[in-house]
Amino acid sequence: MQVVDTVAALEALGDTPGCAVARDLQDPVVEAAVRTWGIPGPRTDEIARRPFAHLTGGRLELVLLLPDHAAQHLTVRIHATAAGVLVMGAPEALEAVRAEATAADGVREAVVGMLLAVARGGEEVLDGFEDESEQFEDRADGYAASAQRRLLGRRRAELFRIQEAQAAMHRLCLPEEQLSQELPKELRHRLRRAAVEFEANGSAAARLHTVLGDLLAEQGAVVNERLTLVATIFLPLTLATGFFGMNFAWMQERTGSAGAFVLLGIVLPTLATVITLVVVRRLTGSR
Repeated sequence: MQVVDTVAALEALGDTPGCAVARDLQDPVVEAAVRTWGIPGPRTDEIARRPFAHLTGGRLELVLLLPDHAAQHLTVRIHATAAGVLVMGAPEALEAVRAEATAADGVREAVVGMLLAVARGGEEVLDGFEDESEQFEDRADGYAASAQRRLLGRRRAELFRIQEAQAAMHRLCLPEEQLSQELPKELRHRLRRAAVEFEANGSAAARLHTVLGDLLAEQGAVVNERLTLVATIFLPLTLATGFFGMNFAWMQERTGSAGAFVLLGIVLPTLATVITLVVVRRLTGSR
């Protein structure tokens, strides 16, 4: 199938089915495709928040979400009739599906091919998340900086959104859905492959989401342990400071020498801190 991105190229197709690509509604190719192929084009450029498929009277409207390395989803909006296909999206999204549309022999094959391309694109993005998660794990021994913990939290949120989108696109490809029932047998097989890939992507996203959650939990435990240690160290120091800061006449009369200062102000608090740490280690079973 020939892929076109100008009005002149679209008109040159004549009665041959083709695929027109456009970035947004302002692209003149959209109006030409709607007029030439009888496609009910989109009314707004509003970003779709979930994948969906609507098939009626031989006309298909399909919205897919392609995960991107820039922490967002790229929307791929497909409008098709028997005469041709109109695909709208960001340049990165159009590039991901262009090859499948070019290799297709017909409109339906092009639509299924673009579904497979989106599934493979999700797999590639999740491979990147996998590598990043392994790097997080390698650097997670001990205390991590707050910036790294915030990055872990953002990655978890992104993985959750990817998991939800992949699950929704998997449901679109199920045999009982209208999209599958409208396809011939050979294309149903390819659609099942897309369903399997979407399901695998969703499982991978869920697994990575759990891994990063465990890393965040470990970092939280390390932070709590450090804060507990600091509080334990200052507990006897605070007690000694509070006690010797009292204005008792007996204390004022007997603690005026340098020896008393060293004994009560340095040795005694240090000894109390050491004893406290030893007791805490024994109680917690630390070695």
